Amino acid sequence: MRHTWGLTRVLAPMLALLFILGTVGVAFAHGERAQEGFLRMKTVAWQDVRFSATSVKQGEQLIITGKVKVLESWPATLEKPVQAYLNVSASGPHLVMKERYVNGAPAPAAIFVEVGGVYEFKMVLDGRTPGYWHVHPTFFVLHTGGLLGPGQWTTVTEVPGGYQNKVTLLDGKVINLDTYASGWVFWFSFLGFIPGVWWMLWWTLKHRTVTNLAVTSQIPLNDPGEDIGLITKADHRTSTLIVVVSVILLALGWLYMDRAWPTRIPQQVLRITPPQLPEPVKFAQVKGLGAIYDPKKDTLILESQVTNTGNQPMKLVGFTTSNLTFSEGKGLVAEPATVDPGRTVKLKMTIQDRVWSDERLIPLDKPQMGVAGLLVFESGGKQNAVTTEAHVRPTSFR
Repeated sequence: MRHTWGLTRVLAPMLALLFILGTVGVAFAHGERAQEGFLRMKTVAWQDVRFSATSVKQGEQLIITGKVKVLESWPATLEKPVQAYLNVSASGPHLVMKERYVNGAPAPAAIFVEVGGVYEFKMVLDGRTPGYWHVHPTFFVLHTGGLLGPGQWTTVTEVPGGYQNKVTLLDGKVINLDTYASGWVFWFSFLGFIPGVWWMLWWTLKHRTVTNLAVTSQIPLNDPGEDIGLITKADHRTSTLIVVVSVILLALGWLYMDRAWPTRIPQQVLRITPPQLPEPVKFAQVKGLGAIYDPKKDTLILESQVTNTGNQPMKLVGFTTSNLTFSEGKGLVAEPATVDPGRTVKLKMTIQDRVWSDERLIPLDKPQMGVAGLLVFESGGKQNAVTTEAHVRPTSFR
């Protein structure tokens, strides 16, 4: 009876875990709202992100372009950005990266970045898994993590024969990376799984180490408990046999690999510094003065000291924060509407949108209540995107 009860206590959690894994659904978001508001607004700003299509076939290209700027308002609580990696985030390997460019240069791996740097990107992907997927460009910064850009729902439709991820090797052989050597990988992993299951069952099903923990816990740490039958000579023999089998499997696998693939190179580690983009003519200077947030009306008022150093009038045409962009006439109101050349004015920008509360960008229960982003000015057909940052004063706490 005790043996049955102990076995039940061991197997029940395993069965529960298998049930949960078998019934879990596909995630429909990537945790944007879970990230702190200051982390999303003060680290990077995404600009002009565009997807070439909303639906592609398997093997058909999806091109994502845009810019990401590492803001001068980078939080002091985070390590300064040095390296970053541009990729996409989705609920699985539904797209395959084929090409990636940063500032016009190929970027197969990580890039060196700096505060204030602007990185124009182009990612060419193939549709892989049929379905309806939420896809984000993502800027992974060393010691900080992934910073998500604007997302889009993308449909990948099935084609006869499925997806073929073909590449040509140096010897001219063409392989499908999706299936190449998959049989070998599966069966060798399965063979390695057998000693593990053997070990687990041997020590779980018939030993008091698990089924009678009250006895086991009374034995000193280095005492095998041979006098009460806790560890027996059969246990020593079986453990030794499992170790020998595991070593033999590893040796056979190494010999097979050496014979089947005699020419190998280590996985390559690349780090590049992208070329600098041409500097636009600067005509706008900004200093953040403060911000007021009304949570009941979902309204943010940002006040900044703005100077027009150009020779033509300029006006505020947009505000970008995190992966959101507000434009003139679409939720953004600026007073005054224009700034004359050589003048310094107090600019008040008002944005009323539920996104502030829905996206938890200005949470009222956090130690850092602030706003940061890019003020986009236009003058003479040219644009300047200038970083601004200000502390937020809420009008109420709901």
